[in-house]
Amino acid sequence: MTRFIGPDELRERVGPSLALQSMEHAFGLEAADRTTLAPRADVSSGHGFIRVMPAVLDEVMGVKVMTLAEGVGTRYLTLLYDAKSGELLALFDADELTRQRTAATTALAATTMVTEAPRRLALLGSGFEAVGQIRALAALWPLDEVVVYSPNASRRRRFATTMSEELSVRVRAVSSAHEAMSDQGVVVLATKASAPVVDGNQFAAGGVVLSIGSTRLDLRELDKTTFARAGTVVADNPGQLTIESGDVKEALGSGALTSGHIVALAGVCAGEVTLRRSDDRDLLVFKSVGTAIQDLAIARVVFDDAVRNDYGTELGELARLKPFAEST
Repeated sequence: MTRFIGPDELRERVGPSLALQSMEHAFGLEAADRTTLAPRADVSSGHGFIRVMPAVLDEVMGVKVMTLAEGVGTRYLTLLYDAKSGELLALFDADELTRQRTAATTALAATTMVTEAPRRLALLGSGFEAVGQIRALAALWPLDEVVVYSPNASRRRRFATTMSEELSVRVRAVSSAHEAMSDQGVVVLATKASAPVVDGNQFAAGGVVLSIGSTRLDLRELDKTTFARAGTVVADNPGQLTIESGDVKEALGSGALTSGHIVALAGVCAGEVTLRRSDDRDLLVFKSVGTAIQDLAIARVVFDDAVRNDYGTELGELARLKPFAEST
């Protein structure tokens, strides 16, 4: 039997705490070498592309499919299978699933990179992913204020009003990235920009930068100066990051960053990696491109919760078993 779980149910049932638990589990399994991640496959459609992301996570396996249509938007579908039987357990309209796992991965990274819970932070971006980021970090830290900037004035003001009311945290819109970043020890970036949105000289000394927006080669979020100041770049997946993130690949090509500065979040969480800073490389940077392991981890948690609490739509046996022939 296959269960379909849509975005409305995900928004209602899954919160930052459950999502963070799923990422802790995922990166713990990754550190224990109990995951398998295959390379992504991107195929151009002439109007965008289709991306297929397969993975195995302990007792489950699955695939995430993303489509991008230029000028239209993106769609996500995640399929969760039982690894032993091959049964298709669940389908997810994975837009909200992706937002929550992305934000939870940032929160997990933040727990390893920020030594003292901040009361204030800067947020660059006011779109779909920015909403997830501020929700996750407000659940993690006792925030008094978030200062937000995005280029669209009406959108950032609307974001500030909506999130202030939802989170009971003062969210204040400002008119420039520099104003948002001023004297902030933690800066979160969640944009879809094609050019860097910050001047790396403007980050506070010894700051932590959490960047989740540059997930394709045509996107840029951080400039080369930021990477030149980074003592450590924590990556959710270093291999994928270095070939898929536009700003990271540019920084590596220019010499502002070397592969030796990039470490895996799984290793940091397991205590196997030490974060490094120096006088000239004083920043800690987190970069995320997302993986199917993360998608499967949160999908498994949500599926188990859906079975316990009876939500989602039962679709019957969508993928009928074709058994092996008996040997003669």
